[in-house]
Amino acid sequence: MVAVAAAIGMLSGSAVNWLADTLPLARRPTRPRCIHCGGLRPKWAWVAWADAIRAGSRCAYCRVSRGPRGWIVELAGLTLAVWLFSRGAAPIVFVPGLLVGCLFLLIAVIDIEHRLILQVVVIPAALFVILGSVVQPARGPVKTLAGGLAGLVILWLMYLLGLAFSRWLARRRGSPLDEVAFGFGDVMLGGLIGLIVGWPGVIIAVITGVLAAGFFSIAYVGLMLVRGRYSAYIPIPYGPFLLIGAALVYYGGRTALEGLMGGG
Repeated sequence: MVAVAAAIGMLSGSAVNWLADTLPLARRPTRPRCIHCGGLRPKWAWVAWADAIRAGSRCAYCRVSRGPRGWIVELAGLTLAVWLFSRGAAPIVFVPGLLVGCLFLLIAVIDIEHRLILQVVVIPAALFVILGSVVQPARGPVKTLAGGLAGLVILWLMYLLGLAFSRWLARRRGSPLDEVAFGFGDVMLGGLIGLIVGWPGVIIAVITGVLAAGFFSIAYVGLMLVRGRYSAYIPIPYGPFLLIGAALVYYGGRTALEGLMGGG
């Protein structure tokens, strides 16, 4: 059964790779193509590990490497599935847990690679979570919707603050910023995270995400200063850090986080 769970997790990771390759370009699922030459990938190359073994992860047409992201995501899916299975998760827990993890992976990969959080991902996922809350007595639609509303409002306020700062900075520099770190896609993501973790877990998820982003920014700035490559106001994708906070809450870290924050 562990092998079955591992296979399910790896195939789920392959699905994440497929959607991460196609949705940013077509806004709908299509056959995966090489991002360098546009050539269609053979069916066996849809699984990154199979592609690595058979063709060295190189495009069949242009021979350019597809990079490590494919097998890293598949390994993450495998690890999550095995971990859920090892915890004795019943199907009613295993399936949503794996789906949520794959959703988080998909959003994070697209945000890191394209600086996008897509409506075509967030809106269907939000509707699915709302419908699913009806059959979850422990949560129910009230806590789910309250969490979604709270996440939306909190991230919208952060978006407005970021927008005001960007406008102030642009006036000070005398030129508009090419990119801002915090966009409206993050607001939609806040609403989705709130729906998934519910109320009041969304508060802990957002605070944890903000702290994770802050620690990363400090470490990144320090590294760039040491290497002599620092440049002010470099935006970083914010979504992955919000997803870290959401994952810690969703997968059972809420009690520990409350203890660290003095909440008991």
